Amino acid sequence: MNVNRGMNCFACQSDHHQPKPGQWTTTEPTKQLPGPAREEERRELLWAAQSGRLAIRQIESADEAGFFKGSGTPKSFTLAQRGMPRRKWADQNRWTVGIVDPNCLYVYKKEADSWRLEQGAAADKLGVKLLSDLPSLSEKGEEIRQRAWWNVYPRSTPDTSGNLGPDGMFSLPRLKPCKYNAPKPTATNFDAPLPRSEIVVTPCGKAHIKCFFVERDDARNISDILVKKRRCERALKLPLPLVVFCRHTGSVEVCYDDELASEHLDIIEDSLDVLASSRRIPSGEIRRRMNLLPMPLQVQALSSGFSIPPDDQPKWQQAIQLVSNPCDGNDQELLALKASGLPIHRCFFHQRNITSLLDMFLISESLRYTEIPDRETEFPVDEVNPLLRLLLKSGATLAALGWSLIKNMGENHQLLMPPDLFNYMVAAFAPFKFLTLKNLWNIPLTTVARYSGAIIEFDRICKDFNDQQRQDCLKEALSRQRLFQRPTLDTLQSHLLALFHYGAVLDEEVMGTVKQDLAHSGDYTRLIDNLSVASFIEWVEGLWTTRGTHTLFQNWPAHVKQARVQLTKLKQSLDLPVDPFAAVTPALQFMVDAFGKPPVLPNNVGDNEDTILKVLQHYYRRPGPKRVIASLYDFLPETWKTQHACSHVLRARNNGLWYMELLERCHVHSFNPVEKSLLPLAIIYQDAATEDVDESEAKTRSAAYFKRDLAGHFPEQLLDKVAQAMVSMENDTRGKPENLTGSVRWYLRILRFAVRMDYLRHYGVGSDFPGLAVAQPKIFNPKHLDLPAQWAGNFTCESEHKTEFQRHLEAAMHGAANLVQVTQCPGDRRKTPYTEVYGLVPDGNKIKIQLDRTTKPTQTMDRFIDDNVRRKIAREAGIITCSDPGHQACKADQGKGITYGIHNNWYDLQQVVIPAGMTRLEKMQYEHDPSLLSPATQQALAKEVQRLKSAGIRMNTGTLTQETLASWDARKVLKDRGIAVASEKRPYLANDGFPREWEMLVPIKMAKPDAQTAPTGAGR
Repeated sequence: MNVNRGMNCFACQSDHHQPKPGQWTTTEPTKQLPGPAREEERRELLWAAQSGRLAIRQIESADEAGFFKGSGTPKSFTLAQRGMPRRKWADQNRWTVGIVDPNCLYVYKKEADSWRLEQGAAADKLGVKLLSDLPSLSEKGEEIRQRAWWNVYPRSTPDTSGNLGPDGMFSLPRLKPCKYNAPKPTATNFDAPLPRSEIVVTPCGKAHIKCFFVERDDARNISDILVKKRRCERALKLPLPLVVFCRHTGSVEVCYDDELASEHLDIIEDSLDVLASSRRIPSGEIRRRMNLLPMPLQVQALSSGFSIPPDDQPKWQQAIQLVSNPCDGNDQELLALKASGLPIHRCFFHQRNITSLLDMFLISESLRYTEIPDRETEFPVDEVNPLLRLLLKSGATLAALGWSLIKNMGENHQLLMPPDLFNYMVAAFAPFKFLTLKNLWNIPLTTVARYSGAIIEFDRICKDFNDQQRQDCLKEALSRQRLFQRPTLDTLQSHLLALFHYGAVLDEEVMGTVKQDLAHSGDYTRLIDNLSVASFIEWVEGLWTTRGTHTLFQNWPAHVKQARVQLTKLKQSLDLPVDPFAAVTPALQFMVDAFGKPPVLPNNVGDNEDTILKVLQHYYRRPGPKRVIASLYDFLPETWKTQHACSHVLRARNNGLWYMELLERCHVHSFNPVEKSLLPLAIIYQDAATEDVDESEAKTRSAAYFKRDLAGHFPEQLLDKVAQAMVSMENDTRGKPENLTGSVRWYLRILRFAVRMDYLRHYGVGSDFPGLAVAQPKIFNPKHLDLPAQWAGNFTCESEHKTEFQRHLEAAMHGAANLVQVTQCPGDRRKTPYTEVYGLVPDGNKIKIQLDRTTKPTQTMDRFIDDNVRRKIAREAGIITCSDPGHQACKADQGKGITYGIHNNWYDLQQVVIPAGMTRLEKMQYEHDPSLLSPATQQALAKEVQRLKSAGIRMNTGTLTQETLASWDARKVLKDRGIAVASEKRPYLANDGFPREWEMLVPIKMAKPDAQTAPTGAGR
């Protein structure tokens, strides 16, 4: 019997295997550029997206027709900024396109309802303050992000640093009500989406559009994105590259259609939920994991996971024939194919469906069972059982058609699954949480040996019902729909008796519903076993009255128990894996392989932002290959490595950098430039496999990743030595000998010190910290730092006898402890806790999550270090952390616009200047012992302290209104701050389409802007 008949009949009932209207294919026109030109365009788009120079806008062809022709009113855009949570677009049917280097007319602090411009409204009448230019928007966005995500000051602290008014007076720093969409005026909701700033650009044609933009959603299909992109391109008649932001990994990628080309991608992606259901994986979790991969790799993995290679086609055709016409001996032939390397467990694409050999087998047998008149005696299953057992033992899973076959059991005109085969399905894949009692209508609940699967599922479903649901099921079991399927009297009786056992009551309300339902049939209608309507009703009432005399009703609990024993034996005979992760791995091996691919590192591999970001995205911001299957059974977490997150390895890298500087400064040991570039990367890599594999092999696996990824970028011999040090990191705690060369021994010391110095995040900081001379420290064990014995042996508690090395080390260790306090805040039991000194209350968990998302990991960690230095400088200058509503303590002067207090962690701190020559080691030592710093650094710090004592902290001018810019009093203040005011005529087009000019006042910084941060044509 050919299974194709059953498949085609069954497939027509499932919408999700039909071709989608407008399905994207590789035959449609796409952007074709020669290799060098394409890579140049990719680099330009990546740079624009990463530097905040990509402006995006939602469009729809009908509304934007004039805009595409170069006419119409100015249009509003918003900057695409990675890692910044955004509101969901209201209309998902619209498209988002991007332009580079926008020519700005106006810049708004937030969404300005700029559609009113189309009605001829003036730009300064939209109720939202204007910023001066695009650089000021980037600056404002950075300020918002820092306050919302990295804030370490109490939320009750004033949130603004003043605002310049038309009278030349500054408003006092204050807390803004309704900050970030807080539901109450006094509440602050820091997890809400941040305001979207708007820019209004001059009219531009479709030629200015450079890309189709999308923010990657956890559960969004690539094929759906491509369909929308194609519709947009057809409307514009313009091929566009795809720019993709991923919030979970902080990545941005630029893709072209041929890089995402995969036949039947939409069908493959739709099948993922079915595949998840077959293994009791929550819906959408497979897609969410796959969406953590770069798009081209994801497409490649899905294609390889479901497509049949041409060379394997003959073997697959042979296997399909074996399961489509099962008979004695087929299992041996299929076993031979498996031995030859054919993955008989996997799902594959066949006849526009994702199917499997198990699917085909079930449909073939169900079709044969459905067509046999006397199924009880004419359907032998013994000859096909070996074939089914082989498939299940091999890890075969249900695909779309097989899964729908179970889901649609009990429907009219549906294939009937043989009860014996249903027992196997329950043993291998149950519980089927989508099943209802209706699905089991055609299966009797009488003989345990044959119907154990149906009995177990019936019991599971009924136990979850409440009283009303049981009553509803009783009505449904006696309905015309059920009776017209012509079940046997024994089948219906077994279902009714089981329902009676679970508490269903044949009361007047139920009988009234049944009689009313059957009244439409007329008494001449013959129901089950030639019973008339009246006779059937009499039979039902008699069954209810005599239910206690029936063996099935009396012994139902024992009946279920016996079925459970029978099913357990069946499951054991199949030798299925006990571990659910092991059971699902064969079907998802393509996923494991994809997550096992090495990262694509940048060309400038080294201790730099680009390289470290790639490593963190690959090994810390997503699950590893050994963990990806297990992770499917949990919802997408905020951080993948709870104890070894990005924040930990970034702090450890910092420890390694300042420790190497200390060793050189004290003439203990020096490292060459290549070693200085490689060792920080080794610190980042040392936890690459941690929490993904067993602890005993974590460092070995991490070292293997380290050598594999960096091969060709560093000398092979050096990589081998550093990798050997990585593997040896835990030898001292596990009692293993260390027979290492001198250079490897030094590499090991750096790694151990860097990582174990950050153990403070677990143990906190005790009053005896650093405790280097304490024999039995209570919390922190200095022996684990693996300090050089010849120098550590001279440590003492007496301050006057401490060596230079010990003094430098202790001071820097205190700086490392302070850094832990502001980035994770585990607890500080020193006599003067760092957070109390500066009035800080950092949200350690939130900061850790954001460090797992940031697109600038090293810069962000360095900013925390620099802010610690700034706080110390400000404190030395008498600048306080002000939380006084009246600002008496910080001596705020509204006329001069200065205070002697810090009111937030961004604008005020940025005014404290760190000496350009201050080294990383000095930054770590400054808080605890400034005398250790070099004379040049001490002199520069003293100069900055004196400047702050004299100048104080300048209040923010805020976003300047046209009224303020027109005021001579305000202009005088601005001039003192190096800001001039100019009058400019800026063009705009009203609703009638005729160009006009609007004269506006614009603040101009007299200092020349930084060419790296001021986009071309973006203002001053």
